[in-house]
Amino acid sequence: EVLAPGVARRRLPGWDATVGAVAGPEGVLVVDTGATLREGAEIRREVRALFGRPVTHVALTHPHFDHVLGTAAFAGVRVYGAAGLADVLERGREALRADAVRHGADPEAVAEAADLLVCPRHSVSGEVTVGLGAGREVLLANVGPGHTGHDLTVLVPGRPEVVFCGDLVEESGEPQAGPDAVPA
Repeated sequence: EVLAPGVARRRLPGWDATVGAVAGPEGVLVVDTGATLREGAEIRREVRALFGRPVTHVALTHPHFDHVLGTAAFAGVRVYGAAGLADVLERGREALRADAVRHGADPEAVAEAADLLVCPRHSVSGEVTVGLGAGREVLLANVGPGHTGHDLTVLVPGRPEVVFCGDLVEESGEPQAGPDAVPA
């Protein structure tokens, strides 16, 4: 679904996660990567077909399996996440795998994705601006704990402005709060 010029989203089946894509003349940023390598590869192909260029950046909104396990399908891109997200993913690989299987994901696909999990190398403590060329900038903001202890939002300026916020806002059902939520 096209949301604005150079901005699109797709609601993934299964867990109803939303992934986003923002294109500029020199780069394309994907927001979240799905629950498996296959889902990530499908997102990569669809984004390339839609915008005519490869993905150059990935922003991960939080450390839940349906948002991060497809990241290895984006080899060679710059991966961003809230400060501390990389440590949570690295230490929590087995918990991530178990959570995905508990929610009905294919155990073999999840095991492969968890083994190849790509953690963010670009940590966002406050705000970071990512340039995609010709003045097209995207703001990544570490909004502090909420849905998890490591939530990141993505603001795409323009008319209309678009915000990707992972699961901080729910419209498809009851709000989800797991053991890693910080309700305060």
